[in-house]
Amino acid sequence: MRYRDIRRYLKPYSIVANRTTTINHAFAACIAPFDTYDEERVREVVATLGQDPDTNLVCSYCGAEAETWDHVHATVKDKKFSGFGHRIGNLLPCCKTCNSKKGIKGWRIFLSSLPMPDPLRKERESRIDTYLNRYCCMDAIPEHLPEYQELQELRRKVLELFHKADELASVVRSKV
Repeated sequence: MRYRDIRRYLKPYSIVANRTTTINHAFAACIAPFDTYDEERVREVVATLGQDPDTNLVCSYCGAEAETWDHVHATVKDKKFSGFGHRIGNLLPCCKTCNSKKGIKGWRIFLSSLPMPDPLRKERESRIDTYLNRYCCMDAIPEHLPEYQELQELRRKVLELFHKADELASVVRSKV
């Protein structure tokens, strides 16, 4: 960290600017289909990735110790549910650094950005390809459902309330 990094804290906080992505993700994630935990299937998936389910897992991208699971395909696209949920075929063991740096980038683009020898990159790419071809699926986006439309309207209203809150906060700050 550099001393100048403090600049981002020395300004008014904006709920809309800082939490819109969080709200969009929450509304998408709450309708995203999910798989139930099945130990045998998870062990099979881990083995497909070339890892031993009886040892600590490693990051599918960089090989560091895995600390979390990455959604290979983001659950949010264009501020709405993408069609990819919390499915076993959309989750890879991942370190927190790679998960954070990858963000919503495509996994191939992200993998190609990591410094590693070409043979290792090709091996990891092949494993991830095999895994995705075998297990990944895209679910239908329920845009035709009235409940889905109502949910999107609620998301819009929440963001509208955040905007109003930012305006009121500005007024409060000016009067203090």
